[in-house]
Amino acid sequence: MTYLHASRAITGDGKTILSPAWVGFDGKFITYVDSQKPLDATPENTREFGESVTLTPGLMNIHDHISRKSLRFPAPGKTFGECATKLMSNDLPYLILHSYVNMLSYLKDEGITYVRDQGLTGYTCINLRQAIEEGLVMGPYISSCGMSISITGGHCYRQSIECDGPDAVRRAVRIQCNKGADVIKFMGSGGLEHFPQEDPSIPQFTLEELRAGTDAAHDLGRDCAIHAYSNEGIRRAVLAGIDHIEHGCMMTEDLIEEMAKRGTHLNPTMTGIRGAAKAGPNAKYWDMLQERVFSKQEQGMRWAKAAGILIGAGTDTAGTLRDEIAMIADTLGEGPVEAIGRATGTNARIAKRDDMGLLEVGRLANIAAFDGDLTKSLDGLARVVQTWKDGTTCK
Repeated sequence: MTYLHASRAITGDGKTILSPAWVGFDGKFITYVDSQKPLDATPENTREFGESVTLTPGLMNIHDHISRKSLRFPAPGKTFGECATKLMSNDLPYLILHSYVNMLSYLKDEGITYVRDQGLTGYTCINLRQAIEEGLVMGPYISSCGMSISITGGHCYRQSIECDGPDAVRRAVRIQCNKGADVIKFMGSGGLEHFPQEDPSIPQFTLEELRAGTDAAHDLGRDCAIHAYSNEGIRRAVLAGIDHIEHGCMMTEDLIEEMAKRGTHLNPTMTGIRGAAKAGPNAKYWDMLQERVFSKQEQGMRWAKAAGILIGAGTDTAGTLRDEIAMIADTLGEGPVEAIGRATGTNARIAKRDDMGLLEVGRLANIAAFDGDLTKSLDGLARVVQTWKDGTTCK
């Protein structure tokens, strides 16, 4: 039995604070969460933290591409797309090494114990997930889509399975499931990775294609996510029954009402898409993109919150989770406790993981300790003291 004693804990439901906080775990699972000292706590089985430390559930990143995190720091004078194309042209063993280094950093430096990877070349993430599950290497829990699915020549087609027509889309979905994908990812519009050559307002995939793919995925027990900026691309996805809208930059109020009726989730990845847009020469388009894309996304997020849509916290390639939490909080007018809840309890609901995301008895002992009073400021998210995954120390 191990106990953690800190000045405070944020439980992950977006509202509850314990002060002081005692969190206990025995093996993989949390067994005690309270403000009162447990009767069997001793100096030998208790880790004492100073006044400044806040405990939280292990953070969860609902949208990332784990072999590409070096692209947060593009080469000087190069666009994000140019750097991405160069990185992803490397052989798969090299990309797996990139992924492994990034996963260790998530655990040790960022307090992240779960990642949903939304598409990599050659099933590298599924391979890494297997290695983690078998205990060969240390890493967070991973949910992977395998390779994403795009139209011929569509968004990120080089790292995707290209297909056209309902039958081809069904087959692509079934291939991903056979390879071990946990979730299916479609590329439903243009994006910003190769802007302005690529237009984010143009939809990709027809409604019939998306319905075929979504039905095939749901038949095999998988949720579906879709990269979609444009209103029409999002509309087709929602009508097709896709579960998760990634980015969602050009939503109208009527579309958000339809999402709310259907229980569709929104993962905006605010820092990721803005980071890609700022890189190198593409920075000259910033003002135009702020007007045409980013301001519309921010308004859509406010409508989505008012409609009761679950809004998750994910970084995409170019963002960091701590910055994403802060940007969502600023956009939606949320305090630190509610904001951290998006990267813990809310993300757990979106990921359908009722075994993590909260400091709650019976959940996995995925816990993070940060240096700072996170009930007052999110700045402490940059200062990880300790991370535990399944009750095992990761730093």
